[in-house]
Amino acid sequence: MLSEFLKKNITSQAGFIVKNGYGYGQVEPNHLSAQRTAQVYAQLPAAADINVLEQGQFVKYDYANGVVNFTGPGEWMLVFNEIKLYRDNQLDAEFAMIKDNYQARVYSPFGGAKDGTSPDTVWTKQSRWYNGQDSDGNTSITLGRTFAKTADTAIDSSKTYYTYSVADGYVAVETADADELGNYYEMTNAGNTYNYDDVTAAPDMYEIHYNEDPFHIEGAYKEAMMPAGTTMVPRVFKTNVGDIMTTNTIADQTVAVGNKLVPDANNKGILTVKASPAATDMVWQVVKVYTMPDHQPGVKVMRIQ
Repeated sequence: MLSEFLKKNITSQAGFIVKNGYGYGQVEPNHLSAQRTAQVYAQLPAAADINVLEQGQFVKYDYANGVVNFTGPGEWMLVFNEIKLYRDNQLDAEFAMIKDNYQARVYSPFGGAKDGTSPDTVWTKQSRWYNGQDSDGNTSITLGRTFAKTADTAIDSSKTYYTYSVADGYVAVETADADELGNYYEMTNAGNTYNYDDVTAAPDMYEIHYNEDPFHIEGAYKEAMMPAGTTMVPRVFKTNVGDIMTTNTIADQTVAVGNKLVPDANNKGILTVKASPAATDMVWQVVKVYTMPDHQPGVKVMRIQ
């Protein structure tokens, strides 16, 4: 039988399934408010130490750290991924988000950092300066300057000496040092200086798309990569008091009507019986010991806190 085959090849993290069924955890959304409120989140990758996420587990949407995990702040979110099975006759119970099945590398085509510390563009260029000054506040540009290594053997106080580097070009030396004379340059041609024309008007409140700097070009962004060790991005639902679902993703092997269940970080966010939940706990109550759509044993639960 297929169920026996699945028992031998799939081990759920939920004790209820291990004892009573087969495959991975499932969720039947009887009344999940997120399907109407759109409180659905699917932008953060599962933390590197999460290898399997079954339907019906709960996770923390830890936005500050950029991952889904079991330890972050905020309330628990229900894992409810779109089921994707690519072979004919597969059962929903065969689906779980398994890290080894996903190989996401690029998180976003934008937002990468060229210096490894903050989002930035690869380059920024200017094809024309039409507003009277450049990005450094200069109102003119000098072209055609030429330089040559100085032939002086002693400092001439009437001259201006320059140093050269690839990064900064030729830079005037404020106080010449005789010991550095062999590294100095002299200007052999002062070139020509051109003032930037200001041919743009001030911002026009009637022209919402008016651009004072129309020839400024931002370069392509570097892509933002997935956090180290992460490969998959789950879909999670915010739940509210009154939500109802049927699931078999329960940590305990047996449950009874009236039992109170809370997501347990020690059980990888799986609902676990707790006799006296804390006031800060998310609490689901067993309202019916039932069946899943595939006729496996299941539990209908309602969020009461």
